[in-house]
Amino acid sequence: MRSAAIIFTGLLMAGHALRPPPAVGQGTTATVTTPSGDVTILADRLEEVAADNLIIATGNVEITKGTARLLADRVEINRETGAAVAEGRALLYDGIDRLVGERIEYNLKSGTGVVYEARGSVSPYYRIDGERMERLGESRYHVRRGVFTTCESDPPAWSFRFREADVDLEEGLVGRGAAFWVDSIPLLPVFPFFAAAIRRERQTGFLFPRFGSSSFKGAFLELPFYWAIADNVDATVTLSEYTKRGTGGSAEARYIISDTARGNAAGFFVKEYNVNETGTNHDDNRGFWRFQHTALLGPGLVFKADINGASDDQLLRDYGDALYQRSAQRLDSNIFLTWTTQNWNVVGNLYWYQDLTTPVPIELNRLPEITVVRNRTPIPGLPGFLWDFDSQVTNVVRDIGSEGARVDVHSRVTRPVSVFGFFTVSPFVGGRVTAYDKTVTGVRTGLDGVTVETVNNDPRVRTLVETGADFEARAARVYDIGGRNNVDAALHSIEPHVNYTSIQGNHFTKLPNWGSPLDVIPHTSLLTYSLINRVRLRTIAPEGTEAQRWEFLRFTVGQTYDFLNDSRPFGNIAGELIVDPSRIVRFRGETSLSPYESGFQTGTTDIALTLPAVTASVGTRYNRSDQTNFFQGSVTADLTRWATGRFITNWDLHTDTFVENRYGVDFKYQCWAFSIEYVQRSTRGDELRFAVNLLGLGAPITTGTGIGALTGATGQPTAGKIR
Repeated sequence: MRSAAIIFTGLLMAGHALRPPPAVGQGTTATVTTPSGDVTILADRLEEVAADNLIIATGNVEITKGTARLLADRVEINRETGAAVAEGRALLYDGIDRLVGERIEYNLKSGTGVVYEARGSVSPYYRIDGERMERLGESRYHVRRGVFTTCESDPPAWSFRFREADVDLEEGLVGRGAAFWVDSIPLLPVFPFFAAAIRRERQTGFLFPRFGSSSFKGAFLELPFYWAIADNVDATVTLSEYTKRGTGGSAEARYIISDTARGNAAGFFVKEYNVNETGTNHDDNRGFWRFQHTALLGPGLVFKADINGASDDQLLRDYGDALYQRSAQRLDSNIFLTWTTQNWNVVGNLYWYQDLTTPVPIELNRLPEITVVRNRTPIPGLPGFLWDFDSQVTNVVRDIGSEGARVDVHSRVTRPVSVFGFFTVSPFVGGRVTAYDKTVTGVRTGLDGVTVETVNNDPRVRTLVETGADFEARAARVYDIGGRNNVDAALHSIEPHVNYTSIQGNHFTKLPNWGSPLDVIPHTSLLTYSLINRVRLRTIAPEGTEAQRWEFLRFTVGQTYDFLNDSRPFGNIAGELIVDPSRIVRFRGETSLSPYESGFQTGTTDIALTLPAVTASVGTRYNRSDQTNFFQGSVTADLTRWATGRFITNWDLHTDTFVENRYGVDFKYQCWAFSIEYVQRSTRGDELRFAVNLLGLGAPITTGTGIGALTGATGQPTAGKIR
């Protein structure tokens, strides 16, 4: 029968002696307070050996001191020193972590001890084994001839084997004299030291390298290093080697100043000593940089900066990763200061960009541009009347072409009127004044082949008056679906809309064209009409839950009629269709059809499929005027429970060219992941890439390289943990 006995640990303070009876003790569990903390001992049998000043506990022994618990079949306890020796299924719980050993020596007074032939399980998934693990204090150990891994198998799929290491179960591990093993093979037999974080998201150290081969860059290796600078600042620095290009690297720093301010800065550099740069319009030092910052300065006052630049126009085509990077035609930079209230929105903006399509400096920058917008609100003293206002001040700066200042002020008054509750008529009247400090006198073509305006310094003011009206109506009906496919009801609505706008004024000519719609407003007498059909569904909601609602179908068709165009008054017929029948398959399409020319003028389609094991999308892009005809598709599928396949294609149907195809497979096992990706490109060569991630010892697995490896994230960073 199980009995319990308690031992004072201090087992005393000096001068105190424990005198239990020499027989088996039977009684209840008790706790004794000692100078070093409470100690509880529970066992099936408790015996005193007076001659040796020992207490011997046998049978389901459990000793508890603070957050530590010692379990074994047999424990010897020295009354004077508090030293305990546990044998037989010896097990030490250190908080939520567990150590198993052939023999455990544990001092009840100091909480120190040694675990021999130890096997440690450290939450959430770490494993630390060692021939000798010396407990130095709560959660702190010194390990000799040990193994570190997150794998459960024996031998582990990967492990660091080390001569000695210092371990803090709440912080991390630093080992010396290490080797990196894969299964039973010492893949890296000499590893002077390494470190790993335990139960921490951020730890300074090397991340696992990305490597591969490219027909353009040659064999390449990118070795990233993560630096946890502070709790709110970290950085990733990467050294890169491209055998056909040269040596380079990248750096990205992320910071969080407060809950309302954060940002990041990143850069990429390469020294192309293996390339002849003659005729390339750039030298062998090439780079890219980016800075992003967001800050809430006060109620409604937000500052944002997004600054980008490159050393030359070809850099992104050569070292970008994603297709949107490699096909970019410009790099935009913006610095915003926005103030928003209930009715007003004021934006100050510095905008400049780098054109990547030509070496000629044709950029048209707005330094600065200030926009003021007033939402439509009632006019005091005039019931039923609404007014809105917008104004913009722009200073245009450029190297080639005209530059100067433009001020635009626009306001409108509207009076909505409900006609017998069937439809609403909203007549409006407004005015616009646009002033320029330049007047266009002609055009010229320079030696670089760029045609630009010639101007003088005479101001030019355009005044416009706009009148018109909006006609809107809505008819709706609810249909009872009766629970079919878990749908309770459907709401069908028809929404016709008609707008007529007339714009009259003077000085429509000799205005600088600085790339804004404000510069090219014509005489207008335009009728716009459209019809929207919607079907919304509502699911059955069990008691205590909220029903789900979504747009099952939306079909829009519209057209314009220009009263001032005698030859072709009708505009293109535009249509949009969205179908989302089951939240699994979704279709969206847009198109325009000319009443005068054969065939569609533009078209866009997107189909998305979302299943537990498969995610796929297919899309097309068509524009007749600029000869664009593009097909895009992607699919991600779980091939097995440990392998996921990926495929992305971008096909130029106009030239019958596969611009880029990506094939990838991600293997994810209990303690490691491996990714392989093949990128097939029509220009700048193909690439084969590999990436490895070990559970608990790295950033999320990615095959992005070069500029594509820069995240651009401004949120709380998570990063790797080995060095």
